[in-house]
Amino acid sequence: MIIKDIYTNGLAFRLGLHAGDHIEKINGHIIKDVIDFQYWYSDDIVKMTIRRGPKTFIVEFEPGENSRFGAEFENFKYKKCGNHCIFCFIDQNPKGMRSSLYFKDEDYRLSFLYGNYVTLTTVSQSELDRIVQQRLSPLYISVHALDPTVRHEMLGLRRPDKLEEKLAFLSANGIEMHAQIVLCTAINDGRILEKTVDELAMYYPQLKTAAIVPVGLTRHRHGLTPLVPVDGKYAKDLFVWYKGKIKEFQRQYATAFVFLADEFYLLADEPFPPVSFYEDFYQIENGVGMVREFWESFNDIKAMLPKRIPQKKLTIVTGKLAGPLLKQHILPVLSAIRGLAVNIVEINNEFYGLGVTVSGLLVGEDIANQIQSAHDSDLVVLPPNCLNENELFLDNWTIPKLEEKIGTRVKQISSFLQVFETL
Repeated sequence: MIIKDIYTNGLAFRLGLHAGDHIEKINGHIIKDVIDFQYWYSDDIVKMTIRRGPKTFIVEFEPGENSRFGAEFENFKYKKCGNHCIFCFIDQNPKGMRSSLYFKDEDYRLSFLYGNYVTLTTVSQSELDRIVQQRLSPLYISVHALDPTVRHEMLGLRRPDKLEEKLAFLSANGIEMHAQIVLCTAINDGRILEKTVDELAMYYPQLKTAAIVPVGLTRHRHGLTPLVPVDGKYAKDLFVWYKGKIKEFQRQYATAFVFLADEFYLLADEPFPPVSFYEDFYQIENGVGMVREFWESFNDIKAMLPKRIPQKKLTIVTGKLAGPLLKQHILPVLSAIRGLAVNIVEINNEFYGLGVTVSGLLVGEDIANQIQSAHDSDLVVLPPNCLNENELFLDNWTIPKLEEKIGTRVKQISSFLQVFETL
């Protein structure tokens, strides 16, 4: 652990620590990352081994319940994925994107910290022991199939990875888990899917949910395993099995346990379940319950929307998949506001291919090229998930660049109340 910066109001400053100092041990335990630090720093008395250049020294102190250490650490190195998944989205990125978009992480620490999905193919017993000791829970696990032959094929494994033994160990030691199944037609569906779901349910309640998401395919699959996209008919057929399966689990466990991604509901034109069905929205970042959560948040603020405003024109950007929903449920409410003209623009994803229809994968250039009619809008609003934490689109465009291109103000929103604050 290397200290990147010291804050003057923290304990580290009062102890005389500097940027560049290495925290090597706490109470004799080697510190490899921020998780180690937080876990061992919680002791009543802390004896910290510091290396500064060629010298090593020890500082001893009592942190206290509300004592802030007051330091920023350099990022730890993430473990890289060595699998060769036939559906890997990163392999389907075009050339010329920023380097971080080509990095495949396979790190249980990122699963605990940020909800990233990991396959556990290379996790060692010592790492499993650490997960249990430090209570790194919940974890999000990419399963895809429990049939060994199918799992090996899908992940490109060269040897057995003993996933079920690892799931059993984590479950027996009280670690909460959530599983993901990327559904590839004619590979891990049908009988294989039923087997996977039924066997995962055996680890309930420690394995709390399993999410089924459709494989995402871009136009940049040159030389990759041929895969067939999910369509409306496939989604409708899947619901025949799914409705029976969740009834079975609800009788047995009082929970649906297995959840379909929103995309399946939209493809099959199925009504979305009520909020209670999604429980605590455990897999919302996986596209499970996102639409329902959006509707509920919109309903919560409808009464707070203005009845009239000075004449304004608003353009709302969305993906092809969610466009019809916005036009059906959101457009009538906004259009009822006197003085507000609303236009919803569904963007074709030329960058990744027309088969990619979700708003989270829209890029700046496609938006700029397809909303030329918005040049006379007072505001263009973007969905909340098409920019990263650095406010970059996947093609490295920024909001200022998009504004310059279309000559209109642009704002990313998480609530429609922000629209009227901006207007």
